[in-house]
Amino acid sequence: MKIKYFTLILFLIFKLLYSQNCPEKINILPMYGGVKKCKEQIESDKEFLAEMDQLFPNRQKAMEDRVKSGWKYFYENDLDTAMKRFNQAWLLSPQSYEIYWGFGNITAMKGNPKKAVKYFDTAKKLNPSNSDFYVSSALAYSQIFLTEKNSNFLKIAIRDLETGLKLNPKNGKLYSMLSTSYFYLNNIKEAKKYLKEAEKLEPSSINPEFKKILENK
Repeated sequence: MKIKYFTLILFLIFKLLYSQNCPEKINILPMYGGVKKCKEQIESDKEFLAEMDQLFPNRQKAMEDRVKSGWKYFYENDLDTAMKRFNQAWLLSPQSYEIYWGFGNITAMKGNPKKAVKYFDTAKKLNPSNSDFYVSSALAYSQIFLTEKNSNFLKIAIRDLETGLKLNPKNGKLYSMLSTSYFYLNNIKEAKKYLKEAEKLEPSSINPEFKKILENK
């Protein structure tokens, strides 16, 4: 009886030590936090990949499915589940720009705009012709500006927005954000100019309260 009890104690100790070697909640961090996974997590990844290989004709298609699911949860404001899906997509095929765009958006929304910027930079490199990345990146730099009150970050945001406009001159969000950025720099003339352009292209991108404030300047 004592031997059985002792064996059970050893098993429980081993189980505890084994679980302690597994970093927790890494699936809600971009690229699993860049940490070394434990044996159990590696085996779980292998099982997931094998399952995806059975369900889809190739890993590109499987990755696209996970990305689609990631955006779904992102727009439902379920950021942790969205991150889990983008991580699965990264595991399947790490060269998709949308994965890093997702990482950046979620990281920024969780209050870490400085960390988010590097993911937007990766997305830009993978797909340099998409102007929407520059909207996301500029938003992150604007967040940093609002926290640190350093106008240099706002100037970086403006550079991003201007680059985005070169790629897509009909993106109303870019004009709207430029208007806001110049307003914070106290350049009312430029702020009004870009607001006018935003109204022509995408009126829904304009905050009505901001428009009212600017019109009274």
